[in-house]
Amino acid sequence: MPGAMRLVLREDTSGATPGDRGNWARAQGTHPVVAGLLGARGVPPDRWTEVFRPRLASLRPPLGMAGFEEALDILASAVVRGRTVGIFGDYDVDGVTTAAILAETLEAAGVPVVLEVARRSAGYGFGVEAAGRLVEAGARVVVTGDCGTSDVEALSFLKTKGVATIVVDHHQVPTALPPADALINPHQPGCAFPFKGMCSAGVAFYLSAALRTRLASRGIDLPDPRRLLDLVALGTICDMVPLVEENRILARHGLSVLSARRRPGIRALLDVARRGELAPVCGDDVGFGLGPRLNAPGRLGSARPALDVLRARSDVEARAFADRVEAANAQRKALSRRVEEEAMTRARAAIEADPDEPAIVLADATWHAGVVGIVAGRLAESFQRPAAVLALDRPEGRATGSVRSFGGVDVRAALAACADRLVRFGGHPDAAGLTVEAERLPDFATAFRTAVAEQRGLDPQPEPVPYDGPIALPYVDAFFVEALGDLGPYGVGFPPPRFLFEDVTAVCPKVVGERHVRLSVRQGNTEHPAIAFGMAGAPIEHGDKIRFLAVPEFNYFRGRTTVQLRITHLL
Repeated sequence: MPGAMRLVLREDTSGATPGDRGNWARAQGTHPVVAGLLGARGVPPDRWTEVFRPRLASLRPPLGMAGFEEALDILASAVVRGRTVGIFGDYDVDGVTTAAILAETLEAAGVPVVLEVARRSAGYGFGVEAAGRLVEAGARVVVTGDCGTSDVEALSFLKTKGVATIVVDHHQVPTALPPADALINPHQPGCAFPFKGMCSAGVAFYLSAALRTRLASRGIDLPDPRRLLDLVALGTICDMVPLVEENRILARHGLSVLSARRRPGIRALLDVARRGELAPVCGDDVGFGLGPRLNAPGRLGSARPALDVLRARSDVEARAFADRVEAANAQRKALSRRVEEEAMTRARAAIEADPDEPAIVLADATWHAGVVGIVAGRLAESFQRPAAVLALDRPEGRATGSVRSFGGVDVRAALAACADRLVRFGGHPDAAGLTVEAERLPDFATAFRTAVAEQRGLDPQPEPVPYDGPIALPYVDAFFVEALGDLGPYGVGFPPPRFLFEDVTAVCPKVVGERHVRLSVRQGNTEHPAIAFGMAGAPIEHGDKIRFLAVPEFNYFRGRTTVQLRITHLL
């Protein structure tokens, strides 16, 4: 690991002087490191306050967002006429939260709502079977969340039934637009909204807020849409869209709503995830605590338990749903662990046989389709190249799987280059899904590797591991860590601050949870606890001098708050 790593020290590229940084930090009442980080990340000084303290008032109106006015007209008409609205959400957190946002808004307007969410057994996207159930339940308007852009068959079926359709999505748009009455997808041609990075939950929030304004002119009052921001933050952070511009504003304020724990389901999920009652909810709590739990039911079967817990009306009801979600998460972990171990062994052998292999492609009949995405992500990170992992269904004669990117490869474009070998595909540049006939798997694997190689080059170099600067351990105190927290949320496009620590002494390292190392680190008279996730095999002994990259953070445990270093790389 250390031998393949190059280190990149970020410098202030904003043109600000040390005096500029100090003056701004004093005016904001924060640590100078915040100005240094913003400058190093290329944020110009006149935008520092905007990024550090994003305001909801800075959200740009949906002017020019293609399909938005048409969708608003359809929903407003449904409210006035009392028409039943069917809502379909995809498997994942973005799909579930989008469905919950739209349902909560329309129910508050007095509209009958019929809810459906994806089922793993029905395959990807919005299918005719689900559309039929919504029609049978009386839906005269159908809205899809986080899907629909490529679901031509189901939308065409609804058109024959005289049902109005709205697609709320953010996946890449095919050449032929879907036959929906309103398509709201920032990626479609002709969409003039300047920010293309929102997930479906963010788009649904915009639609809900605009519907409130439209209905107010007709004497219909809806609750303040800001109450929905906890759901928006869940969808935004878990879908790993860039935490910049609109997403940054929505996620930041959504985390504040999550921290207030007003929703019974959020309280229950935080409890089963063992997040302390007094601890503020941060991006990591969402990404590593709430997100995997809410994703688990949809990975294994129906996403309904995830939707139910978010819509629970009481603590008792919420706890029952949260327990179902937690049980699914435990099952998902066990499945993921087995598939990951097998896939790692096979991938390692393939790379040893051909170190220049541009991408990993693996399939197996014993692997569960619901966990292959997780495994593909871990393979891509471990072997530093894109990875496709598929679950083979021999009776059906097809394989269904997921692809994860590495090194800037656009995996959706790579799949598009293989389109003639696939049954279907879709997704984002960083993550995509596909279905392929079993007999065409070898042909697909060859074509996919070729497409990746053409993008990346035949001799890819190891990705550099960026960090924000070297730092001495005594410099890391509560004020420093608090300031870093205030600069969040962190995620794609705005990674958590990571620093280089050198000449630090390891104190009492021990393996916890089978895969992790807990220890203390000491330099001079300063000592802090540290955790190194997934590094149980690292050769760290008590008294060793170690060099590492780490994210400073707070650890909340039994009512106590302490500074902790989360070690990400041992050097």
